[in-house]
Amino acid sequence: MNSETNMLIRTIVLAACVAMVSGLPAFAGGDDYDASNDTEGAGPAYFGFVRDHRGSPVSDAQVVLRPKMGDPVTIKTNVLGLYRSHVNKDVSPDDVQISCEKSGYKQTKVYRRTPPGAKDMFIETECTLQRL
Repeated sequence: MNSETNMLIRTIVLAACVAMVSGLPAFAGGDDYDASNDTEGAGPAYFGFVRDHRGSPVSDAQVVLRPKMGDPVTIKTNVLGLYRSHVNKDVSPDDVQISCEKSGYKQTKVYRRTPPGAKDMFIETECTLQRL
């Protein structure tokens, strides 16, 4: 094959890939992880990702939702580094500290945000761990 034929084949393959990917739904903010287990009146949903310092997901990391009053809630991340849980409907999201941990890592950053228009019903965090 000559270089023109190779270039044509690459262009066709690239166009096919772009067409395939553009047909997939795009999700920004929020999540559906474990949403089917949500119960009415459970309070705000706390969700987010745990990633390493390079941006790769950290599976089986523990995320601790620690309210000022009451018992902490501990969840593990899935294979994508995603977690989702609730504390209690009577606990204000401002009174909940979020941290993450995994053996062999140290927490370097927790970035917390509430998606626009969520009115404190969805508390999103991104937790960064660094390998020791």
